[in-house]
Amino acid sequence: MKRTAAILLLLILLLTGCDSARTIETASIIENVSVGRRGGELYYTFYRLSSDEKPPETVIAAESFEEACRLAKEKYIPHLSLAKLRLLLVERELKDSVMPRDIAYISTQTYFSPVAYVALCDAASLEKSGESAKALSEVEQQLLLCQKNNPQVKLSYLSIYNSLQRGGEVSIAYLNSDKEIKTDVEKIFLKQP
Repeated sequence: MKRTAAILLLLILLLTGCDSARTIETASIIENVSVGRRGGELYYTFYRLSSDEKPPETVIAAESFEEACRLAKEKYIPHLSLAKLRLLLVERELKDSVMPRDIAYISTQTYFSPVAYVALCDAASLEKSGESAKALSEVEQQLLLCQKNNPQVKLSYLSIYNSLQRGGEVSIAYLNSDKEIKTDVEKIFLKQP
């Protein structure tokens, strides 16, 4: 009886594998970040990679993207990963105060995806972008269409950062959503942070 139980336990242990195997925690992979102002405070909303209809979000009050990432790691998302970041949306009113500083920070960090897009948007587009995964892909399609129709538009944060270093006028996509999400071109003059 003891021998049978020992063999049975050994088989169970061998067939089930080790329970300390490492898995990728998809709840910590950030796909989209939006920056907006509510009640006079600056908020960074991190949308996580998820198969859910509405991606989980974490809202952080911070004065910069660097501070928002630090606070997110400390308080909410310990294994925060920004390697798959696809989109950074900045509310239009914050283009002069937030955009140059945050783009400079992202461009100097090696763990960000080099193909991440940056766009300005109105408050309604900011809200719609986090409603579903479908909305995020619709935003990306509109951005690519905008760049196709206007080759001077800078979409990736690296191209915007390089323009920032050279100074002068930069054309950036602007998302506007009266009835549906559509893009325009916003010409701005970026000052170095």
